[in-house]
Amino acid sequence: MEREKELKILNEKYESLPTKGLVVSDGEILFSLHPEKLFSAANLIKLPIYLYYYENAVYGELDVLEEISVPSQGRISGKGILHLLPEIEVWTVEELLKAMIAVSDHEATNQLIAHTGLKPIQEWIEKKEWKNDVKLRRYLMDYASGLVNEISPQGAVAVLKEIIQLGEKNPDWQKRIEFPLLNQQFRAGLPGSLTEKEIPVLEILNKTDEDKRVLHDVALFRYKEKNIYVAALAEDVQDEAQVYAWMQEIGKLIFKSVE
Repeated sequence: MEREKELKILNEKYESLPTKGLVVSDGEILFSLHPEKLFSAANLIKLPIYLYYYENAVYGELDVLEEISVPSQGRISGKGILHLLPEIEVWTVEELLKAMIAVSDHEATNQLIAHTGLKPIQEWIEKKEWKNDVKLRRYLMDYASGLVNEISPQGAVAVLKEIIQLGEKNPDWQKRIEFPLLNQQFRAGLPGSLTEKEIPVLEILNKTDEDKRVLHDVALFRYKEKNIYVAALAEDVQDEAQVYAWMQEIGKLIFKSVE
């Protein structure tokens, strides 16, 4: 009860921030702010793509060691490493999955969408309980389409939770599924004020995002066998520092509540 009160006070403190949404869950929703609101998903749309591939891999529908030819010409610049390594033109599916999550690689994401096709992933999403909370409509950076990928705070939590549970139910796959999330290179959001080096038994698995006045982060705080999922989403961002401060205070509060 004290945690919910503190989260309420915290969000009132940052009331001047633009549109924001928050979900905190330990299996049950502990706190929420606009949980069903659809935000521009930006890089969080990579999570359902990640789940699609590993779910199909676990059940023998595809091979993550399959090689994909990625031409050196025409690669998307920006986040990621593929555009920095044009000399490497063959990547495995799993290498692209790691790049998509750990360094938020746009080109890797688009290659993965193209490899299976946009429609099969969309159809797979429509079979999920969280189908109304995740809308994959286009490739990354395809602004000319006029379409927007969207996700809600409760949808972000649901997808991350399903990724984690897929690994837990299939122990032979767990380490490789969790590896890019544990080694996420962008930690300025929810984990920004915490470090696993100083708190050895704390594990933070997250996927963050910043893209054209959008700042999102979704994370699992795993501490002493306690799991807390958090999704903090903000758009129409004018002051990035304030949004990061909001997220980091949430992260500190969540850790305080489970320690």
